Amino acid sequence: MKRRSKKLISLLVATGLLAGSLAGCGNSDKGSDPSSGSEAGTETGAEAGAENLSIVVSHQPYSHGLPSYIGEQEGTFSDAGLDMEILWFSGGNTQNEALGADEWEVGAYGSAPAIAAGVAYNARIIGINVEDSVSIDYFVRPDSDIAQIQGEVEGYPDIYGNADTWRGKTILCATSTSVHFGLVATLAKLGLTQNDVNIVHMDVPSAYAAFKAGEGDVVALWDPQSYQAEEEGWVRVSCGEAAGEEFPTIFIASEKAIEENWDGVYTWLKTYLDICDEYKDDNEGQAQYLLDMQIDNGIDTDETLALRFVEDRPLPTIEKNIEYFKGEAGSRKMDAVMENVIDFFVSQGSYTEEDKQSLSDNGFIDSEFIKAIAEEKGLSME
Repeated sequence: MKRRSKKLISLLVATGLLAGSLAGCGNSDKGSDPSSGSEAGTETGAEAGAENLSIVVSHQPYSHGLPSYIGEQEGTFSDAGLDMEILWFSGGNTQNEALGADEWEVGAYGSAPAIAAGVAYNARIIGINVEDSVSIDYFVRPDSDIAQIQGEVEGYPDIYGNADTWRGKTILCATSTSVHFGLVATLAKLGLTQNDVNIVHMDVPSAYAAFKAGEGDVVALWDPQSYQAEEEGWVRVSCGEAAGEEFPTIFIASEKAIEENWDGVYTWLKTYLDICDEYKDDNEGQAQYLLDMQIDNGIDTDETLALRFVEDRPLPTIEKNIEYFKGEAGSRKMDAVMENVIDFFVSQGSYTEEDKQSLSDNGFIDSEFIKAIAEEKGLSME
């Protein structure tokens, strides 16, 4: 593994600690034309002799932020001609608040906050990242009435409890994130909606701490907090896989970045995927970087948990992205995946059919960056 620098990165949260302004965006002649697609993608960044390409990236200190962290530590983005700044957040909700303030250009998070960003700010999904269904879990204390019942949810044997035991429960959950979507999916399998429970918004680390202190009836977690919940003896009563839904994390870009900094977005995404390709079979290398990234950002973890974390979450590849983004708009695999997620939230009253139509009309799923990367690498999108 390459030698790593010791630079520390502070965890930024929405309450007053977010960066005050964007770094300057390097523009090229093609950068203002998002439809330039693969033509722009074949000559970008350092290869096109572009100067001062820059990007402000939004991440959480989890698997979808790891390749950017690795690239920052190793200088990979600088080598590609890109000046990259990472802003770190505790969840998708705070990331979207900062997006609304025009504080970042491209980033990664769950499908649920991506929808919120698309509806509110016309942000676009530009790629698929790690699968999230393995990382979201819902825990109760051992004496919970939910934990006493298993097998009553037809077709979903790993969901504990029933509609009566879940109804009215106070659930600590980071809203507008993947754990929120997974919770909605679990409730739907129980015949309930989020109106049947009391959802209290907390970022995941805070929710874990609050539940440990005795607050709430159910807590929505992702790793490493879910690993720590197991050590506490809490009972996992549902998870992403138990609910039987596919909800990946995604790459997202602001409308402004696509229109004004196309080359910067392209160079970041291509370099990110190149880092994934380099490290996809190096779990120990990933785990060491993950450990450093999470410790840098105030997350209590250790080497064992870090290794388990990366083993559970294969890094995304350009080949997987091609699989999801090839084809005509409306018939791509990514369209079907996101339509399922959007429909869940529409059914729960979080969005309207008009919101869903607006996302489609505004090109919510943007294939141009993946097409350009595939073309540069000589890979077919057929």
